[in-house]
Amino acid sequence: MLAVRQNPLDQYQDVDLCAIPLGLSPDGLPPNFENPPSLQPATIAISVVMIMLAVTITAGRFYVNRRSLKPADYFMMVGLVLDLGIAGVLLAASKNFRHAWNTPICWLDTTYLKLTFVEVLVVGPALFFPKAAIFLFYLQLFSINRHVRIGSKVGIGLAFMAYFPASLALCYWDAPHVGQTWEEVLTSGMPQKGVPGGVTVGVASVIVDIYVFILPLPTLLHLQMPFRKRLQLVALFATAMIIVENNVAIIVGSLPAFANFLRIYVSESAFYKSIRSSFSRLSHSCIAIQQPDPPQEPKEQALGAHQQHQRQWHELSDSAPLESQVAVPGKTSAPTPPGNQGITLHEFLDLELPDV
Repeated sequence: MLAVRQNPLDQYQDVDLCAIPLGLSPDGLPPNFENPPSLQPATIAISVVMIMLAVTITAGRFYVNRRSLKPADYFMMVGLVLDLGIAGVLLAASKNFRHAWNTPICWLDTTYLKLTFVEVLVVGPALFFPKAAIFLFYLQLFSINRHVRIGSKVGIGLAFMAYFPASLALCYWDAPHVGQTWEEVLTSGMPQKGVPGGVTVGVASVIVDIYVFILPLPTLLHLQMPFRKRLQLVALFATAMIIVENNVAIIVGSLPAFANFLRIYVSESAFYKSIRSSFSRLSHSCIAIQQPDPPQEPKEQALGAHQQHQRQWHELSDSAPLESQVAVPGKTSAPTPPGNQGITLHEFLDLELPDV
C-alpha cells in the first residue's frame, strides 16, 4: 500500500501567509501590500520598447539579407526567439518586482518557482546566440585577418562556456529532483543555493562583452585610412560595450545590416525624399532670410579650368567591389575566394563614410 505524500505547505494551513511579508523593512515600518513602490511599470515599459526595437531591427536585417542568409543571421533569429520567451516570463512575474518587505509570502508559490525555472533554463542560450552571431559576423567581416578569425572562434567557445554551464547549474537548484515536488523545492531553500550561479552569469557576460569590443580594435586602429574614418569605425564597434541586456545585444548585432536596409529601402523611397527636400528648402529659406547673399559679379570659366571638388561617398551595394583603397597592414587585398560568400572588411568599409 502506497503511503500518501504529505504536502510540506500543509503545516502552514492555519497561518495567513498573505499577511506576512517576505522580509522586514529596514526602517521598521509595517508592510505595504496595497500600493507599494514597484518596478512593474518600468519593467513593462522597458521590455515593450526594447522588444519592439529588437524585432524591428532584426526584421530589417533579415529582409536585406534574405537572398543570402548566413549562420550569423540564423543565430540572431534563434537569440531573438529565446529573448521573446524571457520577456514573456519577466512580464508574467513582474508583479513580484517590489521590495521583499512589501511582498506577501503567499506570492512566492509554485507558479512563481516554475516561471523562475523557465527563465534560468532559457537565459544561457538566449545570451549565447546573439553573442555568437556577433562573432560569426566578425568571421565574415575580417575574413582576411587570421588573428581576428581565430579570436572570433575563441570568442564563440568563451561565450558557450560562460553561459551554458551556469544556466544548467541554476536549473539543478531551481527544479525538483527525482522524487521531489515543486512544493518541496519551495520549502527546501534549494533556489537560494543557485544565487552564486546567477552572479557568475553576470560576471561572465561582462567579460564576453569586453572581449567582443577589443577583438577588432587592433585591426581597426591600424587601417590605412583617414583618422576620422577610423574613429567612426571604432565608435561603431564600441557599441559592443553597451551590451548589458539581451535585447541590446540583438540590436547591436543587427545594426550594420539594418543600416543597409534603411539606406536601400527607406532613404531611396519617394516619401523620405519628399520630407528631406521639404526640410532642405525650409532650412535654405531660413538661412537666406537671416543672411542674404551679397551680390556677386558673374565670372566666366575658362575651358579646362579646375572644377570644384565634389564630396565623394562610399556606399555598400549589392555589387560592391571587393577591392578597396583601405588596406590592413600586413595583409593583401586579395579578392574573396569563390564560395566564401558574405560581407568582407573591404565591403564593410564602403558604407556611407564621406571623404572629409
